[in-house]
Amino acid sequence: MKRRDFLKVLSATGMAASVPTFMAGKAHASSLTPVGRYFVLLHLGGGWDPTSFCDPKGNILRGDVDSGARNGGSPVNRFCGNAIRRVRDISLSSSVDDQMKYAPYLGTYNLNDVDEAGSPAANTAIRIDHIQRMLAGTRSGEGDNVVLTLEQAPGFDWAAAKSGQAGNIVANAKGILEGSINTIDFDALASEVSGVTFANGSRLNPNLFVYDAFCCLYADKIRVMNGIDNRTNGHDTGTRFSNTGSMDTAFPDFSALYAAVQGADRPLAFITNGGGNNETAGLVPRSSAGDVTVFNTLSEPEGNYLPGGMKSLVDQAKEQRRALLDQKETLPRRHRLQSQLYMVRDEGVAFSGVASELANPSDPAHIALRDKARNNRQRQMRIGAASMNAGMASSMQIGFGGFDTHNNHDAQHFNRIRDVLVDLHYLWEALEVYNIEQDTTIVLASDFGRTPWYNSGNGKDHWAVGSYIALGKDVAGGTVLNATDPLVGPMNVTISGNQMTPVPPNTTGSTRITAAHLHKHMRVIAGIDQHPFAQQFPIDIEQLPVFG
Repeated sequence: MKRRDFLKVLSATGMAASVPTFMAGKAHASSLTPVGRYFVLLHLGGGWDPTSFCDPKGNILRGDVDSGARNGGSPVNRFCGNAIRRVRDISLSSSVDDQMKYAPYLGTYNLNDVDEAGSPAANTAIRIDHIQRMLAGTRSGEGDNVVLTLEQAPGFDWAAAKSGQAGNIVANAKGILEGSINTIDFDALASEVSGVTFANGSRLNPNLFVYDAFCCLYADKIRVMNGIDNRTNGHDTGTRFSNTGSMDTAFPDFSALYAAVQGADRPLAFITNGGGNNETAGLVPRSSAGDVTVFNTLSEPEGNYLPGGMKSLVDQAKEQRRALLDQKETLPRRHRLQSQLYMVRDEGVAFSGVASELANPSDPAHIALRDKARNNRQRQMRIGAASMNAGMASSMQIGFGGFDTHNNHDAQHFNRIRDVLVDLHYLWEALEVYNIEQDTTIVLASDFGRTPWYNSGNGKDHWAVGSYIALGKDVAGGTVLNATDPLVGPMNVTISGNQMTPVPPNTTGSTRITAAHLHKHMRVIAGIDQHPFAQQFPIDIEQLPVFG
């Protein structure tokens, strides 16, 4: 009998108050079989702005694009169109769509480079060839004084660098993402850049180049899905829709639904830090595992407080009590439930082996991963990866806050996206360390997007249209799905096989992609679309191959 089902029956019979509540002995990780297929949802709470990362537009005034545009005196972004970077130009892989682009990070563009109608401004700040030279640069120093100096050689060739220095490029990109590089030195090339504030003559903070490092390493793994209509600008409804595929308050988050199908009785079936919608519809309990001590507590709730040989005496007393209860119980149903209780208890819950490895890892890769963790989200990601590998969990949801930038948008938003990319890199490394990256799908979602104009407080407000990003198993990496127009209006798509082509919204026979389409397809690739739990919460929309 399943542990969860047993406890339900137990409560119904009134035995829950009379049976022992302790658990005997430590459990072992081998008692559970890994699911073999995993999902992680990252939720950017508050509504993120894709134009500050994966759907950039430039700073031409909206009124110059369309004379009738609302807030025509505002640009979509503060950087010029020619400062936007093409991912393919810094990716180690050549199999990346030409239309995959990303925004220059705050502090790397010149605010004086202003686009005009029909005359895009030249980019006088950091260019893509500077980024290439940085990624192929040379590290020096150690500890807290590691400097990455741009490659200065005349005639530098990025294609040759990728061919002959791939290992060095990867190490540099990881150093930026992981914080092991402390300074970027442009050296003599700093004289080519204007509108950027250098320190000590030619030095910049590596945090300014997290976007570049991430795209370099992950471009061929990610699928950017732009122009997704969340059909709301309300936080609660948008979070619910992006996490469930429905606006119905009764629907469970996809992560919870998947965990329930794979076994709600797994010790940490659905891991969450509470940052998303978090609805389970009663199908599975929420598990928050942000610290390794939770494993030790749950694997041996009595603690390890008894000196010497006292524990063995207590264990003997437990067994004597068990035998006595067995002899006294005469009602057949209660006798059977009591036997099942002890069977469940003796099977254990696979905590101690994993807890020991997490708290005091012996594998060098596990030690390095533990030591790299820089915040609670990363620590939870490490625990989640280990738990999924051990069969204790099947899904995880991690929430990020701070995206509701109604004031000082640029000063806050770029930093928050940077934090997400740094943590996403750590998550992928954790999945690799525990050998499940090839079996895991990661989806980055948010409540909605942000307005394609700035308000009077230099903030951006709520906008229904946004972007999602996916990577991992069953995801067509290096690709872009759909688009938005120059004013971040949603495009529709026409469909031919697995090919979806962006078209104007009024195109006959076209489809507007929403979060419901993403969840419909996620259920399919997860293999749960026909499960009774999924049928209990149907998504009545056509199936599109949105993940490729």
